[in-house]
Amino acid sequence: MKLNNKGVGGVILIIVLIISMLIGGFTWPYTINTWLVYLGKQPSVMFWHGMLLGLCPGLGQLSIPLAVITWIASMFI
Repeated sequence: MKLNNKGVGGVILIIVLIISMLIGGFTWPYTINTWLVYLGKQPSVMFWHGMLLGLCPGLGQLSIPLAVITWIASMFI
């Protein structure tokens, strides 16, 4: 029996994009809002802003390391 692999690549791409959106939705608002509060500004970045940033190539991959750096820096600030 032959397996039908038509469309599997598209499904995998959609799954990766959804995962990137979810990770960006949590990490970008945390990172940006933490630094905004540190600078004395109102936190204004919402979940859906982070989801859009998570879709940007390059920026999406930076979200986790920047969130970790922010978390470590917030222990000393």
